[in-house]
Amino acid sequence: MALRTNNWLWRAAFICCAALTSRPLLAQSARVRETPRGVSGVSPEGIQPTNLRWHDSYLYWDHAVTASTLGVGQDYQTRNPLYEMTIGFRPRYYLLENERDSISLRGDLGIVSERTNSDTTTKQGEWSATDFEFWGSFSHVLRESKSDLTELAIRVPRLLLPTSKVSYDSGKLLGVGLRVGAREEIVLAGRGAPFFSSVELLGKIDYGYQFTNGQVPVNGALERIRTDSDGRSIVSDQLGGATLAQHAMAFGIGSWVHVHRRVNWVTSFELRTGWKYPVNHDVQICGVILTGCAQASGVSDPQTRMGLTYFQSEVWGRLTDTLELTVGYANLATQLAPDGRRRSMFYSPDARFYLTLNVYLDHLYVDLSPRNRQSASVANEPRNP
Repeated sequence: MALRTNNWLWRAAFICCAALTSRPLLAQSARVRETPRGVSGVSPEGIQPTNLRWHDSYLYWDHAVTASTLGVGQDYQTRNPLYEMTIGFRPRYYLLENERDSISLRGDLGIVSERTNSDTTTKQGEWSATDFEFWGSFSHVLRESKSDLTELAIRVPRLLLPTSKVSYDSGKLLGVGLRVGAREEIVLAGRGAPFFSSVELLGKIDYGYQFTNGQVPVNGALERIRTDSDGRSIVSDQLGGATLAQHAMAFGIGSWVHVHRRVNWVTSFELRTGWKYPVNHDVQICGVILTGCAQASGVSDPQTRMGLTYFQSEVWGRLTDTLELTVGYANLATQLAPDGRRRSMFYSPDARFYLTLNVYLDHLYVDLSPRNRQSASVANEPRNP
């Protein structure tokens, strides 16, 4: 039992980072849906862990449809069904593991295809990359007893590369950030019990900063004729008038219920806030009016803060040591709808139902290489450098 408990501690981290608030609201595929996988250990009870440095690295095959596609929610005048398929890889490499601490390098890379004829891509079935993300993860057990456990985790640095089509074409260069999180495990029926062994309470605070080519979305391939402040016709690469998010923060809480040794129920609530680049109104327009120059007009105190709410609930079960299946629901939307009404955080037309199949590569490697199998005693030895 002590060895199994230690195995939970080695893989502790905290809830996967929230997507930067500046990302498109429609992008709720597997890349944006955050999961606390890794907070309380990936390998459930009854699954023999491996002692490979890259254990718990996995491939995922995700399928997601919007709630409106399935007819869930209100009726809309225009039907715009959306079904996305994502194939991705989430690697891990542990630099240090012992009973109280772990240090690892992790990433998230994927490609996504919109299989329906919606308005999210130019061509039907078009494939594009997601925003690739890499981070370092450190976790430390603060205290442990027979009835509970408290753990602190830090994710730094977080690097977000604008490899997706939307991010790259809008002038984004690099996203950097960090996370501080914690988990509290409360033992119910007892560690190792077949049903409701424990429940975990999770919390996190994320911060991200976005480097961009400009304060507004720009695309160098765009050649649109506009009039500048001096009244001259120029070629502009500006995509829109709204500025990009410069700072982003996310505050989240969640729960992880160990329903069965191989079945878990995860629920998350988040508030994501972004602060856009400030709007400069100290600009005069000259050459287009007979009386000379005029001060540019606009809102004296424009709103540069935006808020989003996020809700997720999923059930995942380990089918075998290698395969895992996840079924869930997620909703990411602005607090205010386009009509100005305040939205519920539990539903919007772009909410997603999803089904994900995960393939754990360390167990697959052991299964395909019988001579590399580890005995129970060897596989549970502390993984120190």
